[in-house]
Amino acid sequence: MKPQLLILLVMAPAILHAQTVKLSGRVTTTRLEPLALVTVQINGTNLGMVTNEAGFYEFKLDEGNYQLTASMLGFKSRVITLTVSNKPLEQNIILEEEEVASLSEVVVKGKGRDRSREIIRNVIRRKDEIQSAAGAYSVKMYIKAIQDDSTAIRKKKKKVVANDSIPDLNADLKRMAMAEILLNYDYQSPKRTREERIAVKRNGNYDGLFFLSTTEGDFNFYNNLVNVPAVSGTPFLSPVSYSGLTAYRTRLVKTEVVKGRKQYTISVKPGKLSNATVDGEMVIQDSSWVILHTRFSLPAFHLPAYDFFEIEQDYNYVDARAWMITRQQFTYFSKTNKGKKSGSTLVTYTDYQLGKDFVSGYFGPEVSTVSAEAYNRDSSFWKEVRTEPLTAKELRFIRYRDSVYNVTHSKPYLDSIDAKMNRVTWNKLLYAGQPVFNREKERLWMLPSAVSMISILGFGGTRISPSVMYVKDYKSKKRVEIWANASYGLRNKDINGNLSFYRMYNPFNRGYYRLTVQRDFEYIFEGDAWINMIKRSNQYLDNSFGIAHGLEIANGLFVHSNFDIAFRRSLSNYKTNDRLDSLLDLDNNQAIPFEGYNASYGKLEVRYTPFQRYIREPKQKLILGSSWPTFYTIYRKGIPGLFRSKVDFDYLEFGVQQTIKLGLTGISSYTLKTGTFLTQADLRLVDYKFQRRGDPLLFLNPNEAFQSLDSTFPVFNRFYRSEFSD
Repeated sequence: MKPQLLILLVMAPAILHAQTVKLSGRVTTTRLEPLALVTVQINGTNLGMVTNEAGFYEFKLDEGNYQLTASMLGFKSRVITLTVSNKPLEQNIILEEEEVASLSEVVVKGKGRDRSREIIRNVIRRKDEIQSAAGAYSVKMYIKAIQDDSTAIRKKKKKVVANDSIPDLNADLKRMAMAEILLNYDYQSPKRTREERIAVKRNGNYDGLFFLSTTEGDFNFYNNLVNVPAVSGTPFLSPVSYSGLTAYRTRLVKTEVVKGRKQYTISVKPGKLSNATVDGEMVIQDSSWVILHTRFSLPAFHLPAYDFFEIEQDYNYVDARAWMITRQQFTYFSKTNKGKKSGSTLVTYTDYQLGKDFVSGYFGPEVSTVSAEAYNRDSSFWKEVRTEPLTAKELRFIRYRDSVYNVTHSKPYLDSIDAKMNRVTWNKLLYAGQPVFNREKERLWMLPSAVSMISILGFGGTRISPSVMYVKDYKSKKRVEIWANASYGLRNKDINGNLSFYRMYNPFNRGYYRLTVQRDFEYIFEGDAWINMIKRSNQYLDNSFGIAHGLEIANGLFVHSNFDIAFRRSLSNYKTNDRLDSLLDLDNNQAIPFEGYNASYGKLEVRYTPFQRYIREPKQKLILGSSWPTFYTIYRKGIPGLFRSKVDFDYLEFGVQQTIKLGLTGISSYTLKTGTFLTQADLRLVDYKFQRRGDPLLFLNPNEAFQSLDSTFPVFNRFYRSEFSD
């Protein structure tokens, strides 16, 4: 056989595969809820699959005409005729539910048949009616979260002292954390909610407590998918859905009569078709076909922060109108080699106001708010609003934490803490740096350590570089930072220095301004690969002054502006040590000689994240993020003539950035951007746009470099760049 023919036969499957086109899409209900485990087939072929938890399907097809069929029990089958050309095709499919009469024709054969699936179907048929019965509503929620954390008390071993056998009567309380919250919750639709926290009381290390706000998730098993990002990046299939009928094994375990109505307890176990499933049981009432009680645990392999997580819910008939959740409890724990964390959160729902008519514009990106008074409620207030009494241990814990708080916030105690922080020690003088803290004035000075004042890797050799930092925090959450340093080069006997002043003047809208003055060595391309960063040809002397300002002028819309003046000089006349050059095989490693020049710049950057959700705290804004990416544009101008500036160019860049949680896959981020120089009348080397090379021997941030490139090169025309990392 000829070699050419052999190669053709070997490569033919790959060539044919390369000619296939991707057909993909999502299958949803008429309410646009994803449908999992829908059978999608290409008629006339052996190609078929079931949709995943997000309702997604995908095929690789040759060009041509096809008929696509999507079918699932409980829904009308859908047949779609489509044409596949040379471009990827997206075909979303909406399935309509079967009529009840048609569903009743389904017969379960066999002796002593189990009625659980029939009961669940009755709930599925009515769940739209059940959920819509309440309309828009308001409810008062009381939340009590407690946690026992054995990892919090692990300390370094100490010398055993005499009489150490005396038991610590509060040892169990030292591990505890607790929070109580009272809030009003307003609901119109899953994307139109709002809460107002009326009272907040937190004791201990409460960071790990779950469900201190309704923004942490909605465990509504009437939905096809239960999506709770605070617990898992993977949505879970609800047993009360047609997808759930396929994904779960159910069994009727008990039937009892309560107040003249039958109640069915149904066991729910995961099947083999999906791993995004829950495990537990639910109680359903006959005739009304509503959920009365649920108890479900989530699969541990989908829980990054937990080894066990269980939800238990109770529903009751409210105002003779709608079945609403009235009690919810979360139980969870996690194990590490340092110990175990276990906790539970109780949520009770009272004072429902159903069928409420909210004014237009009431719901928006502000999903939660709390006033300063909420953190200052007294014990008599909490005694009145608690829907369930505290246990004896919880009462002990509150008394213990209150006494600890009183001691640790007393002036003698705080003075002792400050004295210990400000005490001069050899470790601080040599390595850590010496703090000088004034609690009354809320200001901190940080003086340098001996080690930090010596730099041996700077341009031109060893430099002596003392620095000082000043920080002042205000009760209003405003902040001032000042940082200054000076450096002296032993070889060239030159003096450099930096001074930076930063003030956050608007904590809610992130309003700030910054002033900088410096004489220092700078990089021509600061983001280059490490092999180029150590080259002297990548550095110059920068004498500059800058002013910057930033502010969120509308929710999600940030505007940043900069003005800089630079007096740039070459470092070619500086003395250097060439020993490192031979060690790293760096030939002709010298600074680039150029005629000094002045440069003035203006820069404007606008960033916008649509539908950015946030929590309003008394003095600041906590941004929760958005399902939308951030769009940005940057305009930079080299201003000729101003302060004898030589540079003259215009640069414009557009981009999109987003960080996405992909369940067990982790967190991924991407950037898409394009930029170009609109004018280049006088474009200097420092102002070039570069494409960064990869790093030899290392694999660094893929959002900054293309690892396969063996050299860095400038870009003068329009460029398009995409980056992805996970």
